[in-house]
Amino acid sequence: ARCLNGLHIPQEGRVLVDGLTTSAPTQLGAIRQRVGMVFQNPDDQLVSTTVADELAFGLENLALPTDEISQRVEDALAAFSLRAYRDTPPHRLSGGEKQRVAIAAVVAMRPSYIVLDEPTALLDPQSRQHVSALLQSLRGEYGIATILITQLPEEAAQADRLVILHQGRLYGDSSPSELFAKSTELRNLGLGLPFASSLASHLALAESPLDLDALVDILISRAIPNPTPTWTPPQLAPLGSKKLTTESLSHFYDEHLPTRHQAIVDIELQISTGSILALVGASGSGKTTLAQHFNALLKPSRGRILLDGLDIWSQPPAQIRQRVGLVFQFPELQLFAESVAEDVAFGPSNLGFAQDKIQHLVAESLELVGLPLARFGQRQPLSLSGGEKRRVALAGILAMDPEVLVLDEPTAGLDPEGTANLCTLFERLRDQGRTLIIISHDMDLVGRMATEIAVMQEGRIQLQGPTRSVLCEQAFADISGLEPPSPVQLKSALQKRGLHLAGDPITIEETIEWLAPLFSAQP
Repeated sequence: ARCLNGLHIPQEGRVLVDGLTTSAPTQLGAIRQRVGMVFQNPDDQLVSTTVADELAFGLENLALPTDEISQRVEDALAAFSLRAYRDTPPHRLSGGEKQRVAIAAVVAMRPSYIVLDEPTALLDPQSRQHVSALLQSLRGEYGIATILITQLPEEAAQADRLVILHQGRLYGDSSPSELFAKSTELRNLGLGLPFASSLASHLALAESPLDLDALVDILISRAIPNPTPTWTPPQLAPLGSKKLTTESLSHFYDEHLPTRHQAIVDIELQISTGSILALVGASGSGKTTLAQHFNALLKPSRGRILLDGLDIWSQPPAQIRQRVGLVFQFPELQLFAESVAEDVAFGPSNLGFAQDKIQHLVAESLELVGLPLARFGQRQPLSLSGGEKRRVALAGILAMDPEVLVLDEPTAGLDPEGTANLCTLFERLRDQGRTLIIISHDMDLVGRMATEIAVMQEGRIQLQGPTRSVLCEQAFADISGLEPPSPVQLKSALQKRGLHLAGDPITIEETIEWLAPLFSAQP
């Protein structure tokens, strides 16, 4: 991606943009006006003190007239639902809100092309849909072409043209329908398929639909009268004792200043030992603020947090942070050593562990996250990809042997294979009796992993309970601002077409069994 606007210059071959070459230093300025870039981490390109100033920054560098700058800023604030944040410092925004600002700032400059590196990885589904629709409209309204880098198959399926890279080489270049039809080949590359295509492949359907509507048409055409239910949901394991409890927890930012803002309000939450709690909600709903209370990074303005029945603020913070590990939404915030091995060793070294134990923990933790010490140990952490940084940050926390793990968007930026490996790791940690708290916008991941869910809206918990009951709650989408898992959406779509099957599947594996009656009487 960085070769396309001259941030990287290829050692072999060349990149041409409207006839200009990135290899010519005198042409780079013109190329970068034509090719806008949105980085994977929005913090890498946010430089101003307010959102409005950030949107104006690029326009001022283009030396546009003041009136035009003002109009474009207003247009961008409206188009990306940022008017309420006009005077807000970007560093005070959530990860998803920052990403919207970064995209809006580039769009306001109206380049001929925009390269977007995982632009929606941190966005909630509604914001993701909004950004996708806006990017689609850019071509018609401004003639802007978009190059979208994504790990999300559903996003890739909406493209006009799909290019697949594997180990630095071009693997495929065709339409999404043609490439996603090669399900076995793509899985062998560690890539995922859209839910509809994946389910069709598992059901051995001849067709390879890209979206839910097409899949529903196929399933309706195969429906048999009065199918007999054969699937029952698995039984829930009994919950353990309470590991973490919050009581009337509230937090104000700038509590004694005119900019006072209440981020979370009267949070009452109980998290069981050995459970996986998913903390979900739209961007800016207070999830990260709440999570940073669990290991004493933030102190409550009101209320308290109990760990094994004791107020965490009655104990040394260092002890709490060893017992409750936190992996940030942006892993760069906790990576600072010169090598991966040194970074992972930092925590256990500060805890006074013996050197031989530290070496064992570093090697074991890196192996657990799929980054072998021999290959990655001497790499510079900030030179890694976004997904690799996230795994190094996780390894650094695992090396401290915490009882509770708090993971803020742990799979953002990971490919399907990396996500599957992390899910396996999380299940192993849960089986060891550890407690996990996962913040995510990916409800398919939540449906697969979580035992309990708490839904946040405007700083309050509005809905909580066992995973299946929360995800299948009719009001879930309205309360959370999120889309339910694909299987829940599929059931709803089938019901609207008159096909009713008992049960509430929430994973693709459950959906395959749930749909079995439709095929039991097929010739």
